[in-house]
Amino acid sequence: MADSVLGSLRKKLRKQMNDLADAMSVGSCTDYEQYRQMVGMIEGLAWAEREILDLEEKMNDPNAKWD
Repeated sequence: MADSVLGSLRKKLRKQMNDLADAMSVGSCTDYEQYRQMVGMIEGLAWAEREILDLEEKMNDPNAKWD
């Protein structure tokens, strides 16, 4: 159950990151401020995705140490 929930969340984060990157690649940013905002959003989403991947790895490792 937890794997499917985390996997679903990870897919949504990845889709949002890809959508933002696609929008930036076609020049949708109207100014530097908007560009920095979108970059920040991508950075935050990437951080969240990495945390989920680490959590999934720990959940599948019976010897994992939880901090």
